[in-house]
Amino acid sequence: MDKIQYKKEQELETIAEMINIYCRDIHKTDGTNLCPECQDMLDYVKKRIALCPRGGEAVSCGNCKTHCYAPKRRQKMRAIMNYSASKMLLDSPIMAIRNKIAQWFLL
Repeated sequence: MDKIQYKKEQELETIAEMINIYCRDIHKTDGTNLCPECQDMLDYVKKRIALCPRGGEAVSCGNCKTHCYAPKRRQKMRAIMNYSASKMLLDSPIMAIRNKIAQWFLL
């Protein structure tokens, strides 16, 4: 697997975990299945990552200057990330630390 594909998979894994935490806590799901709204958001994120116009640059979404999400989706994703970021330290500490290091070093 090449570096760019690996980074895309890591980005998707992190965002999927954030959506899962948000859905579990806010929408009171069981933590294994997402509600339809959150599943729709995850499907949208998968599509955006797959079709990333800057895919060859291996930049994480948080550090990218191109906005791939529609404005309402971007606002919703921002709310999900703001809520889930601190919770990830308890739920998925390794993933949270890896994500923060990637942001710092633009990996």
